[in-house]
Parts: sequence; structure tokens; C-alpha cells
Amino acid sequence: MSDSPMPRRQWLVTLAMPIEADGRADAAADFWEYVNALGPEELPIFISPSGDELAMQAYVGGAVTEMDPEED
Repeated sequence: MSDSPMPRRQWLVTLAMPIEADGRADAAADFWEYVNALGPEELPIFISPSGDELAMQAYVGGAVTEMDPEED
């Protein structure tokens, strides 16, 4: 058994949400307001290995979560 650590990888961490606003600056301010209000326990992020975006997985609060609406 090897005690060597696993090599570090690059990951893409994505958060996207539609925001209605009068302009880009307003949209950016509203985005950060939502992020601060929802926090990591409610706001899903999407993570995939760099170069393999099809392997994307949703996480909420650091735990894997199912985001497929057909699974409900």
C-alpha cells in the first residue's frame, strides 16, 4: 500500500443563475446579494474535472445532490 498522496487535479466549479437587472453592474450586485443570502447550504454549484465537463456533478453544502427534475 502506498502512502503517497493522490495528485491534485484541476476542477471547474460553476455557479450560474438568471438575474433580471437594468444593467451589468446591477446584475453583478444582485448576483452577490443572492449568493450571500442563500449561502452554501442552499445554493447549488456544479463541479467537473477540467476537460471532462460531461462528468459534471451538483453539490449543495459540500455534498453531492441530485438536480435532475425528472428524478422528483
